[in-house]
Amino acid sequence: MRTACRSRCPWIRQGGPAMTEFLDLVPFARPPQWGAWEPLALTMILTGGVALPAAGLAAWHAAASWAYLFALTALCALACGLLGVFVPLEQPLRVWEFVAHPAFSSWTAWGAYILPLALLCSLALLWLHRRKEPAVRTGGLIAPVRLALALAALILGGLVLAYATGELRACVGRPLWSALWATPVLLAGGTAGAAGLALLLALRLWPVLGRCSAPPEGLRRTAPALVPLCALAALLLPAPQGFAPFVGPWWHGPETLMVLLGLTALLLLHNTGRGGRTAWGLAALLSGVLLLWKIVHMGEIFGRNAALYPARAAFFDLLRPDALAAFAGTAGLAVLVAVLLPRLLPPAAPTLEG
Repeated sequence: MRTACRSRCPWIRQGGPAMTEFLDLVPFARPPQWGAWEPLALTMILTGGVALPAAGLAAWHAAASWAYLFALTALCALACGLLGVFVPLEQPLRVWEFVAHPAFSSWTAWGAYILPLALLCSLALLWLHRRKEPAVRTGGLIAPVRLALALAALILGGLVLAYATGELRACVGRPLWSALWATPVLLAGGTAGAAGLALLLALRLWPVLGRCSAPPEGLRRTAPALVPLCALAALLLPAPQGFAPFVGPWWHGPETLMVLLGLTALLLLHNTGRGGRTAWGLAALLSGVLLLWKIVHMGEIFGRNAALYPARAAFFDLLRPDALAAFAGTAGLAVLVAVLLPRLLPPAAPTLEG
């Protein structure tokens, strides 16, 4: 970019009349290539990747209500993850070319097959554990189908996690993404998201299961532990070597919000009723989102050779209109799936175990 130095750069006065009238200015900062949809999509895909094997384990042990709950969690998360993948595409209708021309040369190509299969598997588990299927609980004639679906859920859940972590780590141009310790951080975010979303869905299922439903105490005890875990993982997430002096305090903005979420749930809404469980479910889910926001969106500011974007601006991208639209769209789809599917395929079990 060329600009007149005397009109645009008045602080440069030395050099006399022989000094050139123009300077070559190379832009050192640019907006990130990824927006809000990508961190949200990755969060929900990881959430589905954690919830689907949990549904498979529950189905394997014939825990019908837990299998239904985690299958619904996986279905909601994977549907939202696919939404976040499709919306930013410039030509989303060309996705059919993955079917017309199969290729397995990249993690993106693998994801085009893994994610739809995982979505179908979670839907099949929901159908299998719907109401008026006593054979699901007693073994019956469809026990082999239940075990096959449970095994498929375990395998596909592992593949979803491998895709989500591999897709990010394949971006070698961002040192924060390609680090070895990025994988456990991503899995922590997915686990928090799965626990929080499952707890919120369990509260939604109480009226469907009946007033005698046992509260999901296991999830209620897990969510408070995952919020500080995500905050600790975000706090220990270092800026790549050489970039630490340039990030400033805004680099720790996500974990600060996580701590505030946990304190809100603990001090203001900590009780044994629906309010306390809703607060902890939201805190765990949002902690997973914030952890992925830090490693994905804020991690994009670190290029190979220079900081490409201020950490403060990357943090406050949370409040941009496109980010708020992405959050609203993701939440809206999750609510739609959580409301419609239990009505179309109501759960078979009368209670939630544990």
